[in-house]
Amino acid sequence: MKTRYYADGDIREWHEHALRLLRTLHDEHGIAVEIDRIDEQHGPITDFPGEVRDPSPEEVYERDLKRNRDLNQTIDPTPSEAFKRYGSLDIAGNIAVVDDKGTVQWASILPGYADGYGPGAESQTAVDFLEDIATTPSNRICVECLHLLDGGETFCPDCGHEIT
Repeated sequence: MKTRYYADGDIREWHEHALRLLRTLHDEHGIAVEIDRIDEQHGPITDFPGEVRDPSPEEVYERDLKRNRDLNQTIDPTPSEAFKRYGSLDIAGNIAVVDDKGTVQWASILPGYADGYGPGAESQTAVDFLEDIATTPSNRICVECLHLLDGGETFCPDCGHEIT
């Protein structure tokens, strides 16, 4: 199981905070992390403990989101509704949980412009999800709880399972 960040988030501070949290996940919890840099806005990423790739948003959509039956079962709306708005892809800034086979099992679904200041978005950002799993080990996600995730950065708290 690994955590994937679709970079760069629109707001520089949130992007940098996401990078710090990914480092924490790797260093303190031993969780594999990686970045798909699909919208480079904030300079180079250096000293990152995981893989950093530079695919296009279209490549990421085809590989991770489109026709992904597992993901269709865990998030609502469907990936095509969540990430393809008004005919254009809006993936940057989101987080995904990827199984050992490389299949995305869960992904945050907020639009890239959701900065936590809009009505209803105060605690529903991809960064909030990363903070929860990086700073509260009792709330860490696991394969057994993926079916409980809804894409809105909620997950099964203190389920007792460790990430496998």
